[in-house]
Amino acid sequence: MSPVIPNLHDPSSSAYKKAKRQFLKSTKNRDGNVENDWTPFRAAEKRFKAKFPPPDLSNVLDLALLDDQRASEIQSGVWSGRSDAQEWRKVILQNGQKGYILPRIPGLVLLPSFLSPQTQRELVKWSLSEHSRPPNEMNLDTHYALPAEGIWNIALETRRDPSRSVPVLPRYARDGQADPEAVKGGPRTLINNTPASPENFDSLNHVPKLTAAPSPTVEPSTCVDLLPKLRWTNIGWFYHWGTKQYDFTRGKVEVHSLIKDICQDVVKSIDWEAVYSDDTSEWGTQGDWRTWNESYGKRIFRPISLPDAGIVNFYQTKDTLMAHVDRSEVCATSPLVSIS
Repeated sequence: MSPVIPNLHDPSSSAYKKAKRQFLKSTKNRDGNVENDWTPFRAAEKRFKAKFPPPDLSNVLDLALLDDQRASEIQSGVWSGRSDAQEWRKVILQNGQKGYILPRIPGLVLLPSFLSPQTQRELVKWSLSEHSRPPNEMNLDTHYALPAEGIWNIALETRRDPSRSVPVLPRYARDGQADPEAVKGGPRTLINNTPASPENFDSLNHVPKLTAAPSPTVEPSTCVDLLPKLRWTNIGWFYHWGTKQYDFTRGKVEVHSLIKDICQDVVKSIDWEAVYSDDTSEWGTQGDWRTWNESYGKRIFRPISLPDAGIVNFYQTKDTLMAHVDRSEVCATSPLVSIS
């Protein structure tokens, strides 16, 4: 049977009434002026992430509506926007698939269903079984001494044979006295970091990037219990969350061929001439994009145009990603591939 999806748009539905009660309860004691401190960027994020009232998506571009094969999926879902909410133009990829560009955002190319269902499954399996293990850094590494086999693999073994379960010790307990220079935890603070560039690379690279201190109150756990707490795993160059900058002093973990191949396929499948044909700026007429189809993925070009850094984000059903502006990339003239 298909799951019953709550109708949050029907004021008479139990789901709507429950969401309303939760909203009123959570905002009962909230400062009435709290929204005055929000930037337009943050206000827009809050509006679209709100569980109540249901956000108005009438001005949100929804490319799924252009795909007849997704009609039943859209009909059974909760949220949908409009296919004409924003101006867009279609481009044909080298493999015959469709891509979409938004003239008001030069360089942005949306590729719905670019990866086949089989490739998507391979990517998910790889991210959990192969990638989420040393030497790749994970959010859990701060507080736990994680097994080299990877928590996903051991969790699967434990589900098949409970006797294979082993305790995962807190890093604080295993390592003893904490690093005196480590950054202690506390309330989350927003970091307004300086945008990286080749000009300020040396100065940013010398900014101290202290290790986060492990919590002294964390209890021993198991891989099965820790798995839902996995939030991210690093790719390539190590990212330092405390400064929102890359820590190039730690070296780089080799990026897996699966990720490299996908990124190269994406970049080389796009007709960049069609993407930038209407861009009359200096970048549109003289930008490095003219060489991307030949240079991306090869070491013979400088700066090296390879997929060399990234993050795999993991979500539970109620998790969301905070809206943000990426200011960490030193090179702003290389393609950036995002897979969702």
